[in-house]
Amino acid sequence: MLWLLVAGTLAAAMDVPATGDLTTALSQEAAGDDAGALATVEAVVRAWPAEALPRLEAARLLLKLGGDLDLVETHLDVASARAPENPRVHYLRGLLWEERGQPLRAARAYELAVFYRTSYEDARFRLAGLWASLGDWLKAELHYRYLARSRPEWVQVRLQLIRALEEQGRTTDAEKELLQLKNEQPGNALVIRRLADLYERTGRTQQAAKLRASLEPPAPSKKMRPLRPSRR
Repeated sequence: MLWLLVAGTLAAAMDVPATGDLTTALSQEAAGDDAGALATVEAVVRAWPAEALPRLEAARLLLKLGGDLDLVETHLDVASARAPENPRVHYLRGLLWEERGQPLRAARAYELAVFYRTSYEDARFRLAGLWASLGDWLKAELHYRYLARSRPEWVQVRLQLIRALEEQGRTTDAEKELLQLKNEQPGNALVIRRLADLYERTGRTQQAAKLRASLEPPAPSKKMRPLRPSRR
């Protein structure tokens, strides 16, 4: 339902007369018919070739389906000419460059996406991952830290932030982040293991062993044999 509302709002804002068709396409996608959704969107593109929103939806669905990357680029070029400051244009272009194996160009595209929409979490998450894969841990930290602050319940992001700190040799900062996360989620086994690993790497084997022991299931209690009735 949210997708339908978004489609209607964006279409109205961009004066796309074929809102109903785009809504139909999103309904098809929600029902699992991605190919049908793409066919519907492509019909809208043919009817309104200069509009940005149908082009963006066509590019997104093509990327999702593993379609023609050159056609994706064509759609994005048209959308960019119409709406150069639309963050989705740059996010989808980042996905396109990733598919083409050009991570630096993808990172630049994601940087534009978060420039135009600071809260664009999908773009920022992929951007952080790209910088990490390229070995630029300081830039990765920047984006993981932003996400960790805006979504503190997102454990995966916070663990990636901790890794970025460790990769920079900032073990104390990494430990501080891990301890805070452990205090917030004391029953999270993954967090406890990561903290134990850090203790082992820094020579604190007893603390590591204590943490690992806390993950072991408690030993079964010995059952007392029932007392036989007295013959007295």
